[in-house]
Amino acid sequence: MPSQPNYTLAPHLAPFAVPLPQFRAINDQYAHFVGGALIFSRTVPCTPENQEEREDAKTLLRILLLQRSYEDSYGGQWEGPGGSIDPDDANILDGVAREVLEESGLHVSRFVELAGKEEWVRQRPDRADLVVKFTFIVEVHEAKPAVSTRDGEGDGNGVPADTLANGGVAPALERRWEEMVSLDPAEHRDFKWVTEEEVREGEEDLTGKYKSFAGMGRVILGAFRMMRERALLDGSDSGA
Repeated sequence: MPSQPNYTLAPHLAPFAVPLPQFRAINDQYAHFVGGALIFSRTVPCTPENQEEREDAKTLLRILLLQRSYEDSYGGQWEGPGGSIDPDDANILDGVAREVLEESGLHVSRFVELAGKEEWVRQRPDRADLVVKFTFIVEVHEAKPAVSTRDGEGDGNGVPADTLANGGVAPALERRWEEMVSLDPAEHRDFKWVTEEEVREGEEDLTGKYKSFAGMGRVILGAFRMMRERALLDGSDSGA
Protein backbone atom coordinates (compact mmCIF):
# COMPACT_ATOMS: atom_id res chain seq x y z
CA MET A 1 0.00 0.00 0.00
CA PRO A 2 1.25 3.56 -0.75
CA SER A 3 2.39 5.60 2.23
CA GLN A 4 0.05 8.25 3.60
CA PRO A 5 0.56 11.54 1.71
CA ASN A 6 2.62 14.09 3.64
CA TYR A 7 2.52 17.41 1.84
CA THR A 8 1.70 21.08 2.22
CA LEU A 9 -0.02 23.28 -0.33
CA ALA A 10 -0.14 26.89 -1.39
CA PRO A 11 -3.22 28.51 0.25
CA HIS A 12 -4.91 29.28 -3.07
CA LEU A 13 -4.99 25.54 -3.88
CA ALA A 14 -7.19 24.77 -0.86
CA PRO A 15 -10.29 24.16 -3.05
CA PHE A 16 -8.56 21.03 -4.38
CA ALA A 17 -8.11 19.68 -0.84
CA VAL A 18 -11.82 19.37 -0.03
CA PRO A 19 -13.18 15.81 0.29
CA LEU A 20 -13.57 14.16 -3.09
CA PRO A 21 -17.38 13.70 -2.86
CA GLN A 22 -17.73 17.42 -2.13
CA PHE A 23 -15.42 18.33 -5.02
CA ARG A 24 -17.45 16.10 -7.34
CA ALA A 25 -20.68 17.75 -6.24
CA ILE A 26 -19.28 21.22 -6.89
CA ASN A 27 -17.96 20.14 -10.30
CA ASP A 28 -20.78 17.85 -11.34
CA GLN A 29 -20.42 18.70 -15.04
CA TYR A 30 -17.46 16.31 -15.11
CA ALA A 31 -17.83 12.53 -15.17
CA HIS A 32 -14.16 11.79 -14.60
CA PHE A 33 -11.20 13.54 -12.93
CA VAL A 34 -7.53 13.18 -13.84
CA GLY A 35 -4.54 14.64 -11.99
CA GLY A 36 -1.00 15.32 -13.11
CA ALA A 37 2.23 16.66 -11.62
CA LEU A 38 5.21 18.57 -12.99
CA ILE A 39 8.46 18.21 -11.05
CA PHE A 40 11.35 20.63 -11.67
CA SER A 41 15.05 20.56 -10.88
CA ARG A 42 17.97 22.94 -11.38
CA THR A 43 20.50 20.15 -11.20
CA VAL A 44 21.14 17.19 -13.47
CA PRO A 45 22.44 13.67 -12.78
CA CYS A 46 26.21 13.64 -13.14
CA THR A 47 27.68 11.25 -15.68
CA PRO A 48 31.19 10.92 -17.12
CA GLU A 49 29.89 12.63 -20.25
CA ASN A 50 28.58 15.77 -18.55
CA GLN A 51 30.96 16.02 -15.58
CA GLU A 52 32.94 18.95 -17.01
CA GLU A 53 29.72 20.87 -17.74
CA ARG A 54 28.19 20.19 -14.37
CA GLU A 55 28.61 23.62 -12.81
CA ASP A 56 26.76 25.29 -15.68
CA ALA A 57 24.14 22.54 -15.67
CA LYS A 58 23.29 23.30 -12.03
CA THR A 59 21.67 26.57 -13.09
CA LEU A 60 19.58 25.03 -15.86
CA LEU A 61 15.90 24.45 -15.10
CA ARG A 62 14.72 20.98 -16.11
CA ILE A 63 11.51 19.01 -15.80
CA LEU A 64 10.93 15.30 -15.21
CA LEU A 65 9.29 13.59 -18.19
CA LEU A 66 8.30 9.93 -18.40
CA GLN A 67 8.13 8.01 -21.68
CA ARG A 68 4.97 5.96 -22.10
CA SER A 69 5.26 2.24 -22.73
CA TYR A 70 5.09 1.32 -26.41
CA GLU A 71 2.29 -1.11 -25.55
CA ASP A 72 0.13 1.67 -24.11
CA SER A 73 -1.92 4.32 -25.91
CA TYR A 74 0.26 7.17 -27.22
CA GLY A 75 3.18 4.77 -26.90
CA GLY A 76 6.62 6.35 -26.78
CA GLN A 77 5.34 9.86 -26.08
CA TRP A 78 6.37 11.87 -23.01
CA GLU A 79 4.41 13.20 -20.03
CA GLY A 80 4.64 14.11 -16.39
CA PRO A 81 3.46 11.58 -13.79
CA GLY A 82 -0.29 11.42 -13.30
CA GLY A 83 -3.48 9.49 -13.87
CA SER A 84 -7.08 8.99 -12.86
CA ILE A 85 -8.33 10.16 -9.48
CA ASP A 86 -9.69 7.05 -7.75
CA PRO A 87 -12.94 6.97 -5.76
CA ASP A 88 -11.02 6.07 -2.59
CA ASP A 89 -8.63 9.05 -2.89
CA ALA A 90 -9.41 11.49 -0.09
CA ASN A 91 -9.24 14.47 -2.45
CA ILE A 92 -7.79 15.58 -5.78
CA LEU A 93 -4.36 16.35 -4.30
CA ASP A 94 -4.10 12.97 -2.57
CA GLY A 95 -4.87 11.33 -5.91
CA VAL A 96 -2.09 13.28 -7.62
CA ALA A 97 0.40 12.44 -4.84
CA ARG A 98 -0.53 8.76 -5.13
CA GLU A 99 0.00 8.79 -8.91
CA VAL A 100 3.38 10.51 -8.53
CA LEU A 101 4.51 7.85 -6.09
CA GLU A 102 3.22 4.97 -8.22
CA GLU A 103 4.72 6.25 -11.46
CA SER A 104 8.00 7.83 -10.31
CA GLY A 105 8.71 6.59 -6.78
CA LEU A 106 8.89 10.23 -5.59
CA HIS A 107 6.89 11.68 -2.69
CA VAL A 108 5.12 15.02 -3.13
CA SER A 109 6.10 17.49 -0.40
CA ARG A 110 4.25 20.59 -1.62
CA PHE A 111 1.67 21.60 -4.20
CA VAL A 112 2.96 24.88 -5.58
CA GLU A 113 0.71 25.98 -8.42
CA LEU A 114 -2.01 24.87 -10.80
CA ALA A 115 -0.24 24.68 -14.15
CA GLY A 116 -3.13 23.64 -16.36
CA LYS A 117 -6.75 22.56 -16.66
CA GLU A 118 -7.75 20.57 -19.76
CA GLU A 119 -11.14 19.20 -20.72
CA TRP A 120 -12.07 16.59 -23.30
CA VAL A 121 -14.99 14.36 -24.20
CA ARG A 122 -14.75 10.60 -23.75
CA GLN A 123 -17.19 8.77 -25.99
CA ARG A 124 -19.10 5.88 -24.45
CA PRO A 125 -21.46 3.51 -26.30
CA ASP A 126 -24.47 5.24 -24.79
CA ARG A 127 -23.20 8.68 -23.81
CA ALA A 128 -20.42 11.27 -23.99
CA ASP A 129 -18.56 11.94 -20.72
CA LEU A 130 -16.76 15.21 -20.00
CA VAL A 131 -13.31 14.63 -18.47
CA VAL A 132 -11.11 17.21 -16.76
CA LYS A 133 -7.42 17.06 -15.92
CA PHE A 134 -5.76 19.28 -13.32
CA THR A 135 -1.96 19.52 -13.61
CA PHE A 136 0.05 20.94 -10.70
CA ILE A 137 3.63 22.10 -10.22
CA VAL A 138 4.85 20.14 -7.19
CA GLU A 139 7.93 19.78 -5.04
CA VAL A 140 9.10 16.41 -3.72
CA HIS A 141 10.66 15.26 -0.46
CA GLU A 142 13.56 13.65 -2.31
CA ALA A 143 14.84 17.01 -3.64
CA LYS A 144 17.72 17.30 -1.18
CA PRO A 145 21.48 17.65 -1.66
CA ALA A 146 23.77 14.65 -1.41
CA VAL A 147 25.60 14.28 1.92
CA SER A 148 28.48 12.22 3.21
CA THR A 149 27.51 9.06 5.09
CA ARG A 150 30.97 8.05 6.26
CA ASP A 151 31.03 6.98 9.91
CA GLY A 152 27.48 8.14 10.40
CA GLU A 153 28.20 11.69 9.28
CA GLY A 154 25.41 13.91 8.02
CA ASP A 155 22.29 15.18 9.72
CA GLY A 156 19.82 13.01 7.87
CA ASN A 157 18.55 15.92 5.80
CA GLY A 158 20.18 14.90 2.55
CA VAL A 159 20.40 12.03 0.11
CA PRO A 160 23.15 9.55 1.11
CA ALA A 161 26.13 9.68 -1.25
CA ASP A 162 29.22 7.63 -1.92
CA THR A 163 32.32 9.10 -0.28
CA LEU A 164 36.03 9.50 -0.83
CA ALA A 165 38.65 8.18 1.56
CA ASN A 166 38.79 11.57 3.28
CA GLY A 167 35.03 11.46 3.90
CA GLY A 168 34.10 14.00 1.25
CA VAL A 169 31.51 13.47 -1.42
CA ALA A 170 32.94 12.67 -4.84
CA PRO A 171 30.96 14.72 -7.41
CA ALA A 172 30.99 11.91 -9.95
CA LEU A 173 29.74 9.42 -7.34
CA GLU A 174 26.88 11.35 -5.81
CA ARG A 175 23.59 9.51 -5.88
CA ARG A 176 21.54 12.57 -6.69
CA TRP A 177 17.81 12.74 -6.00
CA GLU A 178 17.11 13.11 -9.71
CA GLU A 179 18.44 9.59 -10.19
CA MET A 180 16.03 8.14 -7.62
CA VAL A 181 13.12 7.99 -10.07
CA SER A 182 11.63 4.49 -10.09
CA LEU A 183 9.31 3.65 -12.97
CA ASP A 184 6.41 1.24 -13.24
CA PRO A 185 7.47 -0.70 -16.37
CA ALA A 186 3.85 -1.48 -17.20
CA GLU A 187 3.27 2.23 -17.80
CA HIS A 188 6.61 3.88 -18.62
CA ARG A 189 9.82 2.75 -20.24
CA ASP A 190 12.20 5.66 -19.56
CA PHE A 191 12.58 9.01 -17.81
CA LYS A 192 14.60 12.13 -18.59
CA TRP A 193 15.19 15.55 -17.05
CA VAL A 194 14.42 17.85 -19.96
CA THR A 195 15.04 21.55 -20.65
CA GLU A 196 12.46 24.03 -21.88
CA GLU A 197 14.13 24.14 -25.27
CA GLU A 198 13.97 20.37 -25.59
CA VAL A 199 10.25 20.46 -24.80
CA ARG A 200 9.74 23.26 -27.33
CA GLU A 201 11.55 21.31 -30.06
CA GLY A 202 9.12 18.45 -29.61
CA GLU A 203 5.98 20.54 -29.12
CA GLU A 204 6.34 23.49 -31.50
CA ASP A 205 9.11 22.64 -33.96
CA LEU A 206 8.25 18.91 -34.06
CA THR A 207 11.96 18.22 -34.49
CA GLY A 208 12.75 16.98 -30.98
CA LYS A 209 12.32 13.60 -29.37
CA TYR A 210 10.18 14.76 -26.42
CA LYS A 211 6.79 14.77 -28.07
CA SER A 212 3.72 14.85 -25.84
CA PHE A 213 -0.01 14.49 -26.42
CA ALA A 214 -3.40 15.97 -25.51
CA GLY A 215 -2.02 19.49 -25.01
CA MET A 216 0.54 18.37 -22.43
CA GLY A 217 3.41 20.13 -24.18
CA ARG A 218 1.59 23.46 -23.99
CA VAL A 219 0.97 22.97 -20.27
CA ILE A 220 4.64 22.08 -19.66
CA LEU A 221 5.87 25.18 -21.52
CA GLY A 222 3.44 27.27 -19.47
CA ALA A 223 4.85 25.74 -16.29
CA PHE A 224 8.37 26.76 -17.32
CA ARG A 225 7.10 30.34 -17.66
CA MET A 226 5.51 30.14 -14.21
CA MET A 227 8.78 28.93 -12.73
CA ARG A 228 10.71 31.83 -14.26
CA GLU A 229 8.14 34.30 -12.93
CA ARG A 230 8.36 32.78 -9.45
CA ALA A 231 12.14 33.16 -9.48
CA LEU A 232 11.81 36.83 -10.45
CA LEU A 233 9.13 37.55 -7.85
CA ASP A 234 10.97 36.04 -4.91
CA GLY A 235 14.42 37.12 -6.09
CA SER A 236 15.53 33.51 -5.91
CA ASP A 237 17.52 31.44 -8.34
CA SER A 238 16.01 28.21 -7.10
CA GLY A 239 13.29 26.05 -8.64
CA ALA A 240 10.46 24.16 -7.11
